Amino acid sequence: MTVEEILRRVVAAHLGVILACIALPVLVTLAVESHRPPTYVAEVRLQTQADPPSSSTEAEGISSRVLAVATSPALVSRALAASGWRTGPELVAREHITTQRLGESPIVQLGVSAPRRDLASATVRSLAASVARFMNTADRRDYRVALADVDRRIDAARRAVAVATAGLDDATGLIAREDARVRLDTASSALESLRNERSALVLSDVQRDVVVAVGNGRPAVELLPSTLVPRTALAVLLGLLVGLAAAVLLETLRPRIPGIRGLARALDAPVLGTLSGDLTGLAGALALAARRQGVDTLVLLGVDVRDEAGVRRLLGVLPRSWHGADAGVPARQGAVLLGAESLGDLVRGLGDAGPRLGGPVRFTDRFGVTPAEEPSAGVVVVSSGTGRQSRLATVQDTLRAMRWPVVGVVEATTRRRGWRR
Repeated sequence: MTVEEILRRVVAAHLGVILACIALPVLVTLAVESHRPPTYVAEVRLQTQADPPSSSTEAEGISSRVLAVATSPALVSRALAASGWRTGPELVAREHITTQRLGESPIVQLGVSAPRRDLASATVRSLAASVARFMNTADRRDYRVALADVDRRIDAARRAVAVATAGLDDATGLIAREDARVRLDTASSALESLRNERSALVLSDVQRDVVVAVGNGRPAVELLPSTLVPRTALAVLLGLLVGLAAAVLLETLRPRIPGIRGLARALDAPVLGTLSGDLTGLAGALALAARRQGVDTLVLLGVDVRDEAGVRRLLGVLPRSWHGADAGVPARQGAVLLGAESLGDLVRGLGDAGPRLGGPVRFTDRFGVTPAEEPSAGVVVVSSGTGRQSRLATVQDTLRAMRWPVVGVVEATTRRRGWRR
């Protein structure tokens, strides 16, 4: 089977199914996209730390942390209230908030999409401020607890120093004053150590990284391009694949004839012409082919119902009895219509202006053959080349039962060019 026959059986024969499979997702896509409002995206860049991340994994972790904080229901609800966007925070957190790391830098780009420019800008600005505030204060709770503990111990150390100083002043003996001086030195050392610890805590808090918005938190807002063209292209591709799969399935379950040439090969007969051409020339070609095979009665047999309708229309315009001389059709013309391969030897024998056909040839259908005509009858199969294999098997069974020779095949094309005598 050739590629042309495969395309004819799978694509051409099931073109309606394929087009329907393509049209359905395309129409759905057009309907959805036509009602989709425009989408604006507002973006703010946040610097999360001073030093760049040591790897892409660490950078991705920073971006994931910003996204996790930005999609928190409390922060999203606060941002929606600030912007006046009346929608669900869960939907916004799931579909409208995105983060993107910029290479391996400590900067993360926070984006919010919305149906209006002002909503996107106000929401991302409020959300960026909330994210920066949370990340800057989330780690300071431990610092405040540690600082309060150090201050409490410093107060206790100061009281111990005051008690030791008073004891030194009240001591009268040499040994007593020496003991008081040792207690004072110990208390003073403990106080100095606590003061150094407090200074270290304060210095670490001053030197820690602070999340800040780049460019004073002014968002960049842009209109997203329409997704109509790419979504339509994907719909066409999806529909085409589904349509081809459906066509292959239908062709597997109910196979068709692989074109008019495939039908001719199956019947071991030549293609004599087409119904869309000159019917007078076609009648001469059929008569010439019948005479060459000793057939006086040509039975026109259609493969399926549509072909049978073509047979009836053809019989309606052809004379019941055809005589080449009366019609004035040269044998050379009929041979040319049949093709050089089928009647080449005859054409070369007849010459350019060969004799005219003689002897009548009667055209009829399979129900119009008389018992006297059965021994000298032949069959011309009329088909569009797209019938089903089951119908071809029925035709072959009929031919074997009647034992009529197949004179040729006529293509019943669907092109409407009119019936002419």
